[in-house]
Amino acid sequence: MTARLLDLSPAVSRFFLLARLLILMSFGLEIGPSQAGQEIPQSKPHSGTLGHRPTLTAQWKYLGVEGPEHWSMLTPEYRTCEEGRQQSPINITMTHHGHAPETLEFHYQTSELHELNNGHTIQVSHTSGCHVNLNHRRYQLRQFHFHAPSEHHIEGKTFPMEMHLVHQDTQGHVLVIAIMLKIGAEEPVLQNLWTWLPKQIGQEVSIPLSLSIADILPKHTRHFSYSGSLTTPPCTEGIQWIVLEGPILISQKDVDQFVDIIGHNARPIQPLGNRHIDKR
Repeated sequence: MTARLLDLSPAVSRFFLLARLLILMSFGLEIGPSQAGQEIPQSKPHSGTLGHRPTLTAQWKYLGVEGPEHWSMLTPEYRTCEEGRQQSPINITMTHHGHAPETLEFHYQTSELHELNNGHTIQVSHTSGCHVNLNHRRYQLRQFHFHAPSEHHIEGKTFPMEMHLVHQDTQGHVLVIAIMLKIGAEEPVLQNLWTWLPKQIGQEVSIPLSLSIADILPKHTRHFSYSGSLTTPPCTEGIQWIVLEGPILISQKDVDQFVDIIGHNARPIQPLGNRHIDKR
């Protein structure tokens, strides 16, 4: 009997998840806080009016019955998490050298920064007009945040953390630039960010310093590019990804501090399918 119950555990978990959702919906209750989609560009104080976060009421997590394997079941808005064919993150492998010319220019300025603990990551917004130009199209930096361990892998290798810089152009197209973090000497900008990490969900901290976001970037901008999705619900596709080849440094102490506050927050690797990965 015990072996039979263990075999049925995925189905049992699925049943109880559906039952929970139905009970909550029958009483007209929200399933949880609307904190989904930290990849989505969001309007923050002093950061302009671009960006919109849809109202999503289904709570999601990185573990258990509300974890990545079940995101698509939590609400119809999340069905793309399972049904999509261009999902992120991926393992960066079997790359192709891009033949079309490409220009990537960073225009990051010294800025006041605001940190938010949204329950899924530490999200940082800024007060200046930081942007990048990709093939002469301007993308405004909306926010950046962190994952532990890294969500993308490079030739099967994972990193202790990954940073996502989320940009958006005036037509609403989203560009996410990913930077890997490996263990080493502390980067001064990251060290200042970590000094003020908000520990409570919903807590926001304005850092009493002006920091140069450009100082976070690796020395070279060789990168991989592909078309993918948000790595959090609703897993929207049509996202342009640039994954920088060179990592930046973070101390083990800082990694441990982030995990103590947020926990592990990396979505599993998704199938590449018939997509191509360009190396630039």
